[in-house]
Amino acid sequence: MTMTAETTYEAHGHTAGRRIAVGVDLSPGGLAALSWATEEAIASGARMTICHARAPGDPHAAAPDLDTLILTHPDLVRRVRWCRQMLGGNNVTLELPLDDVTAALLELSERVDQLVLGADGDVRHRHRTRIAQVTAGAMCPVVIVRPVRVHGNAPFAGHIVIGVDGSPGSAAAIRFGFGHARRHHRPVAAVHVDNQWPGDYWFDEQCLETHFAAEPAALELLAREIEPVAARHPHVAVKRAVFGGDPAAGLRHAATGAALLVLGRHGHQLPALLRLGSVNHAFTDRADCAVAIVPEHAAAGRT
Repeated sequence: MTMTAETTYEAHGHTAGRRIAVGVDLSPGGLAALSWATEEAIASGARMTICHARAPGDPHAAAPDLDTLILTHPDLVRRVRWCRQMLGGNNVTLELPLDDVTAALLELSERVDQLVLGADGDVRHRHRTRIAQVTAGAMCPVVIVRPVRVHGNAPFAGHIVIGVDGSPGSAAAIRFGFGHARRHHRPVAAVHVDNQWPGDYWFDEQCLETHFAAEPAALELLAREIEPVAARHPHVAVKRAVFGGDPAAGLRHAATGAALLVLGRHGHQLPALLRLGSVNHAFTDRADCAVAIVPEHAAAGRT
């Protein structure tokens, strides 16, 4: 039997109740987010919700069917139909909030397991602020999709790079990162940035390669944090790395050319403006790869 896109999706096994939402604005970044979310839905067996904000003057205030919507939003309809072809018609829904897309995405984050947003290389201030607001307030992990750009040396090209610092948010990021790596058959690089170390060091657990003269104590932190999760994902290749210097700069170097950078986020016990922290703010603003921001309360079984 020829394997169609829909049967490929079914072969991965649908996980009842699991859902991904993606904010789509038909910009290059929005379309990249839609493609990323579709690939993740196929890999994880999730249902998908596409969220597209309409202007207040949109004549179709009642969220019309696709046959009506194609008259005013033909590009959106084509994308929705493509997703339904890939995932199965019953596995893709469309939500069309009026104007306040930030509020709509935050509300969606309470009902889904992962929220995907797109960002172009040159993000306008209003769009950048919206991404930061949604990422800080979301109840689920948020993935910000950008084109992968490789500049010079890419130490972990194609890896899932996880920022590890021993915090509860970091623990949630580790769970998310290993789960994503398993689904997409990618290696993990667990990275700790230590401003007390002058250089970069890493250990390849698969090849047993050492890339340092004396083992930094921070590698013990990495081992302690990742080993319980890595034990549940024995087929995921793992590297542990300690980078020296400023945390944002060190993670930016580590994530150059990566498939995904995963970072933890404070929980809702803090005010929204304090949940991201300076490192997360740096990567919601600019990154050379897709970035996942995972709140510390993210359930272990849902990341």
